[in-house]
Amino acid sequence: MPPYLFESPDQSLRGDAKHTLDCVFEQLPGYHFQTAIAPWPRVVRLAHRGDIDGWFLYVQNASSDDFAVLSDPLLLESWYWYSLDDVSDATLEDLRDETVLVMNGTYQAIWLQSQGFSEFFSVGSTDSLIRAFLAGRARHLLVSETVFNEAVARLNGELSAINQRFVGFIPLGLYITKAFSREHPGFIGDFNTAATGCRIEQVGLTAENEQSLANLVEPLSRWLASDWVREPVLLANARNQHLPPDEISRIDRQWVDEVRTGDFDLIAEVLSRDLSTRLALIRRQSQGVFSELFITDIHGITLGTSNITSDWFQGDEGPFDAIVTRREPVQIDAIAYDESTRQFLSQIALPIRDTNGDLIGMLVAGVNVENALRGLQ
Repeated sequence: MPPYLFESPDQSLRGDAKHTLDCVFEQLPGYHFQTAIAPWPRVVRLAHRGDIDGWFLYVQNASSDDFAVLSDPLLLESWYWYSLDDVSDATLEDLRDETVLVMNGTYQAIWLQSQGFSEFFSVGSTDSLIRAFLAGRARHLLVSETVFNEAVARLNGELSAINQRFVGFIPLGLYITKAFSREHPGFIGDFNTAATGCRIEQVGLTAENEQSLANLVEPLSRWLASDWVREPVLLANARNQHLPPDEISRIDRQWVDEVRTGDFDLIAEVLSRDLSTRLALIRRQSQGVFSELFITDIHGITLGTSNITSDWFQGDEGPFDAIVTRREPVQIDAIAYDESTRQFLSQIALPIRDTNGDLIGMLVAGVNVENALRGLQ
């Protein structure tokens, strides 16, 4: 699967995934590894016999979970549905009886089977996959955007008649057998720690998807023109303008301690405010698009939040610097993978202005990117 994995002329395994795996094991001096290429049925047999300790790259699936443990991601993929037909309004249910091109034993094939697909045209390499698709051997193809673009460029394929539809972001990792994990109980934790620093971030967005995120700005801006936002922000600006830095630091430490201990006092008071209640309602009604929403005054102090934030004072964070210090009209962060929730997240930060147009505060919206893009489901 170039550029993730491929055999060099000397038959060694190379590519981005192998490079990431090398990086991880360089930080685990007590372990070394060797790789080999095998078809999926053989991988399962070898794992059950104890002849191998794991396999990569792979997507999480129930059959593997029975006897192995998946690491945190080594690579993050963007999956797209490519089609010779118009699939802009299609659902997976609409496509379930169609024949789909897949590579033998790949995680795309396993995922499609889990979604009820049964008609496949299988090939053995990415070049064969793209050639078969461009020749019309099947009208649909599910594959990583990076793999698809790399193969099409190499084959000089014609893309003008091809439609594409975002499916989702997929984390791919290393499966370690439970037998190996029992013998080395600290391995998976050490591996995951190292993988965070070694992972090559490869999640990108098409221009259409970037526009979908930008479209969230308009409804957010409408809410920020409401009295229920402006009035408490203006009151807080007047109340907090003479708050000493030492007192801000003390209150922020109290908030962080309450997050750690779960003994809420300050946090409970902020969550009980009307501003927090309204933000929580917006988050619930967003159908999973917004993971959190919070509002600060002009000083960076959290006034209302839909969720418990990690900090009370936001004045030293990137969104505040962009909106309040540099006076940018909007900031949309790059996509980041959150290991704790296994979600792909971004942040949108917007200025809050009074009726004269003067800057008075800031709203930050955490966005679950997959839910916002509403991929093929």
